[in-house]
Amino acid sequence: MNQKPVLYRFVNSVIRIGLGGIVFLLLLHSLFSTSFVGRVFLWDGSEQERTLNIVDSPLRHLCIFLFFSISLYLVRGLWQAAKERGILRCGDRCGRFVFWGILAVAFVAAAAFVLMTQLAPGSDPAKVFAIAMQWRQGDFSAFSEDAYLFRYPFQSGIILFYYFLSFPFGMDNYVAIQLVNVVCLVFIYGLLAKLADFFWQGKGLRNVVCLGLLIWTPLAFYVTYLYGILPGMALSLGAVWFAACYLSKRRYCYIVFSSLCMGFATVIKMNCLIYLVAIACFLGYDIVEQLLLSKDASVPKKQRQKNGLVSLIFILALILGVALCNGSSNRIVERITGQELTEGIPMIAWVAMGLQEAPLGPGGYNGYISDVFTQAGYDSEMAAEASVVEVQKRLEWMIENPLKDGLPFLAAKTAFQWNDPTFICLDRTKGRQAAVTVPAPVQSLIDGSGSVKLSVLLNDMQTLIWLGVLLYLLFRWNSGNLYELMGAVIFLGGWLFHLFWESSASYTIPYFVVLIPYAVCGMAEWAAFLGKWVTGLRMAAHGGETEDASGTSGSSAETGRKRKILAALALGFFLLVFSFMRTNLFDRTIALNDDLQGIDASDQFYHRIVWKMEE
Repeated sequence: MNQKPVLYRFVNSVIRIGLGGIVFLLLLHSLFSTSFVGRVFLWDGSEQERTLNIVDSPLRHLCIFLFFSISLYLVRGLWQAAKERGILRCGDRCGRFVFWGILAVAFVAAAAFVLMTQLAPGSDPAKVFAIAMQWRQGDFSAFSEDAYLFRYPFQSGIILFYYFLSFPFGMDNYVAIQLVNVVCLVFIYGLLAKLADFFWQGKGLRNVVCLGLLIWTPLAFYVTYLYGILPGMALSLGAVWFAACYLSKRRYCYIVFSSLCMGFATVIKMNCLIYLVAIACFLGYDIVEQLLLSKDASVPKKQRQKNGLVSLIFILALILGVALCNGSSNRIVERITGQELTEGIPMIAWVAMGLQEAPLGPGGYNGYISDVFTQAGYDSEMAAEASVVEVQKRLEWMIENPLKDGLPFLAAKTAFQWNDPTFICLDRTKGRQAAVTVPAPVQSLIDGSGSVKLSVLLNDMQTLIWLGVLLYLLFRWNSGNLYELMGAVIFLGGWLFHLFWESSASYTIPYFVVLIPYAVCGMAEWAAFLGKWVTGLRMAAHGGETEDASGTSGSSAETGRKRKILAALALGFFLLVFSFMRTNLFDRTIALNDDLQGIDASDQFYHRIVWKMEE
């Protein structure tokens, strides 16, 4: 896949600069603070859940990164030495065996967790699952005025999905549906690993990515969460995989497969449209490149024109697939229930709520969407108009006082959604009724001392992941393959969408997961750089000529100038960041610490206190 240099540099730079800026912001959050779901006392003495922030140690994270870097260097050295001596002769067949072995371990571990806990659905998943079971009994009261599907008709797709699953698995068999989530989890791991292999061919990262996903556990905890997150993500990544295969092989069957995956994904979870937008962006780039800018003599002009036209048809097919799947789902729901789907609460209401304060955190659920719909007399148009007015008011409030109100609000909302290292997987798991006696070690992992250790470990891993993504951007800025940024664009879309939409770390976790392959690639590049750097130092010590990471002679005047420019830019950037760290705004946007507000946040995070409602 050859890109026109000018177009490639522009698009590549825009994506990477945007990704680098956002990831650096999230890295600062991770270095200086940690978010988690805690509790606060209200004025009447009652307790309420709220996302809290505690101070973190940048020095500790730096030491962990140094230790991790040394470990990477040593492991890479041992691996290369073993290969050179013929100790490791693992071909492609062996690599596939390891790949499927890791996926098998993931399946067994996740399935064992489901069977050892058998947690009943809670909160919104409980409502969705209960309505699906009501349909089996001929009860369609969820469509009555002011009922669940009257307000949220877009949830009919996931309810229909659970309704159909209840036929082979039986009524109220939520454990079987959780096992379906396990299968979806394994598909997610496999697809992300294969995408990494596709993006960075020849680097052998597939198994390392798969292992990294296995070790990073928050997504695995969501196998018991019946809200469509895992099925929607698996189908969406399937659409991305088929789109990548089409761009590589130009086979039309991939268009059909990708469109169907995308359509079914949006039936289950509408925010999967973010994946569609990401795919469409790269297809749009392919259209421009093929029709207007490509001068590749190896591909005839008519073939390039045909490729561009087919990419345009691909975009239309994705849109058509979503429309047909959602239209068919709605018709099936109406036929089964005999009820007509209403317009429900307008989507703009979620944006209005996402710009407000909420009990759990900035932009979280606060009841606004229900209130505005009720106050509008269940008129969707009136509710939409009122929500637009509310959005305008909140934006004006932030713009009038950006340093005092706007930036602190958005920063706190960002921390709420992205700075909890567990992505509230433990909060979504604990407190739910189990159908069996949960083993003590598993219970400890959910809400005991084990959960504290897991949270601390995940906090360290989260920082390493952000650093790995930045290292990927540093070492592969001009990789020559723009399509490897598909996952990055999905993340950017998710970050921008949830900057204004309703906040929840359970909504943002699918977009964090797609960055893990980039972090693995970045760490692999970092390990290779360390190896070359140490080799260069040894050569210099013996009077030899050194080389930089790209193999360029260290005596080159051009290389020397580039290094000086980069060093000057890096120094200026770090001086700017250091100056920002000395301001009060930094404390209100990055180094968040609720202990300073009189809340015993640290004691809660480390489980040093026992709450009244748990006694």
